[in-house]
Amino acid sequence: MKNQIYLARNKTVYKGNLHLHTTWSDGSLPAAETVQVFKEKGYHFICISDHDVYSRTDEFNTDHFITIPGMERGGLNPVPDKDPGYHFGVLDDPTAQPVQPRFQHLERFPVPIPWEGDQSPQVLIDEMIAHGNLVIFNHPEWHLTRFEDMVNYDGFFAVEIYNHATEWSTVSSYGAAYWDHALQNGKRVYGIAADDSHGHDRNWAFPEYGGGWVQVQSEALTPHDIVTSLKAGSFYSSTGPEIYDLRVEDGQLIIECSPCKFIMFKAFPLRGPFVGNYQNGEPLTVASMPVEPEMQYIRVECIDFDGNVAWSNPVFVADLLEGDE
Repeated sequence: MKNQIYLARNKTVYKGNLHLHTTWSDGSLPAAETVQVFKEKGYHFICISDHDVYSRTDEFNTDHFITIPGMERGGLNPVPDKDPGYHFGVLDDPTAQPVQPRFQHLERFPVPIPWEGDQSPQVLIDEMIAHGNLVIFNHPEWHLTRFEDMVNYDGFFAVEIYNHATEWSTVSSYGAAYWDHALQNGKRVYGIAADDSHGHDRNWAFPEYGGGWVQVQSEALTPHDIVTSLKAGSFYSSTGPEIYDLRVEDGQLIIECSPCKFIMFKAFPLRGPFVGNYQNGEPLTVASMPVEPEMQYIRVECIDFDGNVAWSNPVFVADLLEGDE
């Protein structure tokens, strides 16, 4: 079995939000002010993902903060004006060679999108990819997405596993069960935590923004480098805890994190351990488990004493066994 480093303690990570809104759609602040509130919270990058309007905002980019072009494409519902429906995060992929022209700044797209059968979501995903974008399956729990959609549709590179705005509104923010369903059925997709924030009021005691984010391990803070790392899964998602290191060494999956109450290894089809210091309640900062060749994937959740979670991306066991006889 190979040794493999997924996240390394000595490498730089950049904090980002890939789902938020401005006055270009239904957000509360203009883009420039929205950028400022995320800078104040210590973010290094965001994607201004307004509804059905694409943004390219290089004017906000500095050596310490960047914006990634994108939008949220939605309005695709099997039943007109009703949920369930489909919303997809759309991120410009500067590493791709698109077969169709890239979308332009403030290019707007018609909604609703006519529903033309169960192939409609796939047609939309394929269209976004053809124009040089990555696609995220947004807030599946909030949109009452069918679990089989995780299997029936292809091409999305990630599932939104935490959506802060829907935690506020309908307590339907967690998409990890959808993620596991995709992974258990052979999909190689990653998990994204994000805000979906619309209100960016600095005076709120419980702000709607800054509740879910990604920490990306990247060579540099550029759209090209950040997206390259996203595509490689070199990031983790969080609502609070930090993951410092994740690696397979001598057949053990080892994680190091900020102080947490529990560390949960989600493995399939064999279960992984749920680790905690049950007798003395002392915080955990490291845990490990043996990697079994029969496992398909393993991912890790680190839960702190306030119930906040950090999610690692999956370790695909087959990759560790390549070349083994």
